[in-house]
Amino acid sequence: MEYKFTSSCWGFRFWDFPKYCRFMKEIGISDICAMFKEPNDFPLGIPKNEKAVKDALKIGEDNGVKFLEISYAGEEEKEIELATLLGVKYYRVCTVWEESEEQLAKTIEMLKRIGELAEKKNLEVVVENHGGLMRTGKMCRRLLEGVALPNVKLNYDPANFLYYGEDPVSALDDVLPFVGFTHFKSVKYQDGKPMYCRLKEGVIDYRRIFAKLLPVYDGYIGLEYEEPSDVVEGTLDDLNYIKNLLNL
Repeated sequence: MEYKFTSSCWGFRFWDFPKYCRFMKEIGISDICAMFKEPNDFPLGIPKNEKAVKDALKIGEDNGVKFLEISYAGEEEKEIELATLLGVKYYRVCTVWEESEEQLAKTIEMLKRIGELAEKKNLEVVVENHGGLMRTGKMCRRLLEGVALPNVKLNYDPANFLYYGEDPVSALDDVLPFVGFTHFKSVKYQDGKPMYCRLKEGVIDYRRIFAKLLPVYDGYIGLEYEEPSDVVEGTLDDLNYIKNLLNL
């Protein structure tokens, strides 16, 4: 089986865009992820205007990579138009919503609106579990069943489940039919507190996760090493760890 790899851009947020594209290409990732951000805040970010998107496209083309995913930043109508110009397949929503029935209803309506806008542009919306209203697998499933749109799916992040107290393997049992994208990192504990870490340093059993996920999921394996200070070493380490698990 041929596996497709990509990487979250969050750990690279302080890099300039050409350097990021070159590094991804060097490690064999040609489908890259991006984010709508002002470069004054995060140098890697793409401003929300047509010129910036066209400039990013040219940089990507010059470095042999193309855009796969970009993250939501609060202006879905404008961003979906620009995401279409960028040529991405996935529009990722990652927000921590409070855990309440009122917020659940509001979020379902919000994601329906985003999903309907995205469907017109042939985009998939992938909503990342990140605590709050999406703290557990059952909560994620309830939310996505409420949205009930085929192009609105889950960005499954096992480490985010564990960080907020949910066993990521049990969560996967609940959300497996909804997984549309992935972020893979791990968690370790220091003085009883969870911390994100490299895959080999953490407690998450990725053999069990892959055994459940990969027979039914044919999307991208998404690396997500988040620490900027050693993001090159961490990303390469995690990439090799997964390849070894998959006997690649």
